[in-house]
Amino acid sequence: MPGRRSFKTDESFYRPKLRPSGHDISRRFADNNGGAIPSNLLQIPNTESNSPYQRHCASVGVKPHPARFPEKLPTFFIEFLTDSGDTVLDIFAGSNTTGSAAEKLDRRWLAFEKDRTYLAASAFRFVDELPPEELAALWDRLHSDDLPVEVNRAQRELVLIEKPTAYATKLKRR
Repeated sequence: MPGRRSFKTDESFYRPKLRPSGHDISRRFADNNGGAIPSNLLQIPNTESNSPYQRHCASVGVKPHPARFPEKLPTFFIEFLTDSGDTVLDIFAGSNTTGSAAEKLDRRWLAFEKDRTYLAASAFRFVDELPPEELAALWDRLHSDDLPVEVNRAQRELVLIEKPTAYATKLKRR
């Protein structure tokens, strides 16, 4: 019935408040509107609020990407659809959550993002804790015009390019 609560203990399931994303979800979140949650729905909370990525962004004064999703989401699909050593492509990288998940699962990855600031800041997903001055120096290097950038004018996309290095490839026998 509309208006009834879906959960007997709403407060233990969800506490209404302003989310880090800026969304204000009210107590009506738990209302039963007559629908059903499918059994094959991935239920992964998006509760990251103090990750190294966010701390590093704050340390250098750069705004983190506003549409971050939990790493468990790409992890599920990478494990399901790829094998160790495969390459994962993310054409809308944002904060590069997918690249981080791929690396932890021993996959190579390519990330594309049209906003240079977000792409540069996504490197913080791969940085251990550093003293603030070293983190600031890293940010200056990542965000500088000295780092080569390929601009595809037709698509208006930017790609930060590292100096070429030889990949050690593993041959797969099937």
